[in-house]
Amino acid sequence: MQNVTRRQFTQKTVLFSFAAALVPAIASAAGPPAGMTAERASAMLDKLKNNSFANRNDLADAVKSLYMTYDTTSPYQHKFNEVLTKQQLRSLQFYINNGAEKEYVNHCITTAGPLLKKIKSIVEKEGGEQGLHNMFEGVSTSYQLFEHINVMPGSRSFPCPYKELLANCKKYLLTFSMEWSDVCTKLCTPLWTGIGETLGISLSVQPGDTCTVALKTNGKKPEGGAA
Repeated sequence: MQNVTRRQFTQKTVLFSFAAALVPAIASAAGPPAGMTAERASAMLDKLKNNSFANRNDLADAVKSLYMTYDTTSPYQHKFNEVLTKQQLRSLQFYINNGAEKEYVNHCITTAGPLLKKIKSIVEKEGGEQGLHNMFEGVSTSYQLFEHINVMPGSRSFPCPYKELLANCKKYLLTFSMEWSDVCTKLCTPLWTGIGETLGISLSVQPGDTCTVALKTNGKKPEGGAA
């Protein structure tokens, strides 16, 4: 019998767990249901074995971290994006206290300058829809921040990641004085519209429990853009 190290056992366990979870999705992508034959099951498992995600060495730690985070329900239910959102809220509170929230937003846009420059070149060639894609579902920081993103032609919508956490921070930490409306008007709206301006697209922002960011134009290739 082949010796299996603890790490190998963990990797194989995680691999088969993901295989079981992903079978319906993979089967659906493969075509109309025709029964799960041994050949189809083997083919899907082979795909998973060669999948870069399923073969990450830190996947077991990631799953453990996810479980431990969502298992923490006191004094409130914790979520995977809490460290990111709480740090953003702390920073915004500091800048509001010092009357420098505009400088904070400008700093966020400036420090992302090299990346935004690359995205702008894509937008100039392919249109504003690429701007939305690279602001939201196309970048890892966004799907770490938002629980899910609804992708529609010319717009993106998602549940606000700050409202519930800010309420919990104000209730339990007692060190936050800003309101949820401050987050909408002093961080999210100017940040997204400012990024849009940097990319050469005009965006409208509708904040709320579900936020919507949309192109003010139809997202076609800008005039003068490359064909």
